[in-house]
Amino acid sequence: MNQTPHIPRLKWTRDLQNLLLGLSLVLTLLVFWGPPLLSSLERPSVQGVLEQRQLELQALAGQAAVKGNLALAPDRNAPLLSRQLFGADTLRELAALQQQRQDDTTTTDRDLGLRQVLVLLAMDQPEQALPLLERLGSGPGQGESPAAGILQQALMERAAGDQATVAALEDLDDEALGNVLPSHPLYSFLACSVLDLDRPFCGDSHTGALARLTLVGLAGPLAAGGGILLWLVQLGRFLWPRKRSPRSPLPLPATSPLTIPALLLFFFGGVVVLGNGAGTLALAALRHWGQISSGTGQAMATMVVYGVQALPGLAVLRWLRRGEGQSGWRWLQWGLGWQSFPLALGGLLLSLPLVLLASWGVSQLFPDAGGSNPLLELVLNNRDWTALVFFALTACLLAPLYEELVFRAAILPAMGRSYGAGVGVLVSSLLFAAAHLSLVEFVPLLILGLGLGWLRLSSGRLSACVLMHAAWNGYTLANLVLLSL
Repeated sequence: MNQTPHIPRLKWTRDLQNLLLGLSLVLTLLVFWGPPLLSSLERPSVQGVLEQRQLELQALAGQAAVKGNLALAPDRNAPLLSRQLFGADTLRELAALQQQRQDDTTTTDRDLGLRQVLVLLAMDQPEQALPLLERLGSGPGQGESPAAGILQQALMERAAGDQATVAALEDLDDEALGNVLPSHPLYSFLACSVLDLDRPFCGDSHTGALARLTLVGLAGPLAAGGGILLWLVQLGRFLWPRKRSPRSPLPLPATSPLTIPALLLFFFGGVVVLGNGAGTLALAALRHWGQISSGTGQAMATMVVYGVQALPGLAVLRWLRRGEGQSGWRWLQWGLGWQSFPLALGGLLLSLPLVLLASWGVSQLFPDAGGSNPLLELVLNNRDWTALVFFALTACLLAPLYEELVFRAAILPAMGRSYGAGVGVLVSSLLFAAAHLSLVEFVPLLILGLGLGWLRLSSGRLSACVLMHAAWNGYTLANLVLLSL
């Protein structure tokens, strides 16, 4: 009887996997990772916008603290708090930063220029504000609304020394005037102060600013301080160990979900190539079928594209595991329980000081480097709560679940079983950092990945890693939201 042997079929499958792996590596290097990583330094950096928003919140919080005149001279007998929060130095720093951002652009940014004009007039520097107003144009002639032209005319007359209120400005309703002012409550207050306006938004523009500044200014340092204390405790345990029973080896799954060749095909073929391809197609479809220019549209598109991008990788993982005769999901070591929450918090606190130190070091070594995640600026410039909910779902739910499954559930155990736990943590962290396609953020993300990998090994719970990842993204998102309000 003529029987077909099984060995050639197995060899054909392996040859096919090797061919797909080689093609995936080439596409990853030449299309999906190489060019985006190299061009990431040319992308705008969100650092300047962050610094500007922090100074704007600082100035607005000072107004909430003193509820007095904006332009405080350094030699005036002002309270210490008002000097630190709302004195001339804060406005001077804000004006200098705005000028630097204006110099970095090839064309005049009208919104940024209007912010700078209001700050200069509040600092009683009309001689610097007037030329900037003239460069901004006359409003309607530049395609702006009539209300924008009326506001600009009023500011030009005030800069020229005319204290009379433009009659047309008084005829503008609150909504029309609010729409042409920069979308930050500080500038509503500045416009009220500079133009002697009496509008409803003049009295409550500072509401909640002091509380937001306290959260932004204290949450990070307090968390970093807690992390340093935990590091000192760990150091003390290392220097003065107590007698205890021998520790068991760091937990890894009893079986690796994939062999190394299958793992490489899963990541580069499924996650990178097919995932990015599906995400690109989904984004093109969304642009064709509906408008995504609004804040809510961009946030919904981000969530949908991320979800679609995750599907091919999960499908390839299931296909490869079935090909190796594996089933079930016990290899995930999910282990969700109340212990996962303190473990995640401890991992976050231990990682935070190192990540912040790495970010600071990169900013000092490469102060002009770009390449920030474009989603950061989308959140920072968005005041639509519906959009923020979609961003939160993506950052705090979808991203932690999918990325921890890829890097800490699949890559780390497979590499750890073959080459050791340390290699597994390092390789998964390197791929985690590279997958975010930003050279300037590579080192901080690498350290965050090392922290997540250490937590995966020390706890044996994937759920703790997901919670830590979600907490990190939530902390970043909360800071951006507080600065954007």
